[in-house]
Amino acid sequence: MYGPKITGELQSPDRRKLLKVVTSVAAAGGLIGASGWFVLQRQRNLFEVRREQTLMQTSVAITCLADEVDKAGIAIDAAFARMAEAVAILTRFDSASPVARLNRDGHLENLPPALKEVLNRSLLISSVTDGDFDISVLPVLTYFESMRQPDMLDASGRAQIAERDHLINYRHITLDARGVRFTHPGMSVTLDGLAKGYVIDQGIASLKASGIEDALVDAGGDLRAISGNNINRQWHVGIVDPANINKIAAIATIRNTALGTSGNYRIFYSSDKSLFHVINPHTGYSPLNYSSVTVMAPTSVDADAMSVAAASMPVPRLKEVMARQNNQWLVFSRDYRRRWRSRDFPLISGIAEVV
Repeated sequence: MYGPKITGELQSPDRRKLLKVVTSVAAAGGLIGASGWFVLQRQRNLFEVRREQTLMQTSVAITCLADEVDKAGIAIDAAFARMAEAVAILTRFDSASPVARLNRDGHLENLPPALKEVLNRSLLISSVTDGDFDISVLPVLTYFESMRQPDMLDASGRAQIAERDHLINYRHITLDARGVRFTHPGMSVTLDGLAKGYVIDQGIASLKASGIEDALVDAGGDLRAISGNNINRQWHVGIVDPANINKIAAIATIRNTALGTSGNYRIFYSSDKSLFHVINPHTGYSPLNYSSVTVMAPTSVDADAMSVAAASMPVPRLKEVMARQNNQWLVFSRDYRRRWRSRDFPLISGIAEVV
């Protein structure tokens, strides 16, 4: 999301609410307030405890199913605190953050563990996607952000992109025991494509550490669910129709997995809507394959990053790459007329062609 910059906040491209929790278990009872949490009695000894607040310039909700309201509420508060710590480290918008210092100086020593972990993961995902995911797209992205939404790119604009495109190459990022450094002058990185997923994973890790077995962390276009031993406790997630955000186009049921969705609408940098927040690292321009991409993976950091990478892949390549990672996926064509999915994507409502 590229609105006003808030110190200490990790801002990420606004993907809209492309994933929406529809239901989890049969509801009973009423909604009450409790210490800032919202509590809904589901069954005699089962409560849904939920809290929502703003992180990463988006609304983040944590929902737990538990037999003790106070225990769940305290666990949610601890999860939000842990997530906020990760946000402060991974944001590029706070000039004092490690990422901002890396971009300014071209090198950084004594990396915070969270930053080192995210950088490691980003480079691995770049490798397995042959560069379809690349955190070094920031020089082009900042140029897009500076544009005054032209009708279309002119020769000067294309020259500006070409000048910055040669700076995109994850192979010029060196990460070792000494720290991280750029081997090409002028490079800079954005973690927007996977940091939100990492933050969600931190929330889940905190909930597990607090003894929570059934929970869901929902941050706009990304979410992750955990489920206990009761197989009847499944999370039903609605995937918004990119052609009409007031409608749900499909419903998936998930347990112990994550979904990441990237959409190509709402924020555009050109009036012809050909430039938006996702950038194909191989071209320097936004990919025009899909209007919405949803990827299911074991962790949110992977689902987040792979949904960004998938946006630059034609369907045959998307199928091949996702199969190698054992990820499931669902995509909507750019003109909204067609939908494709992997065979094992857990779709329970909606239609998509299996490829």
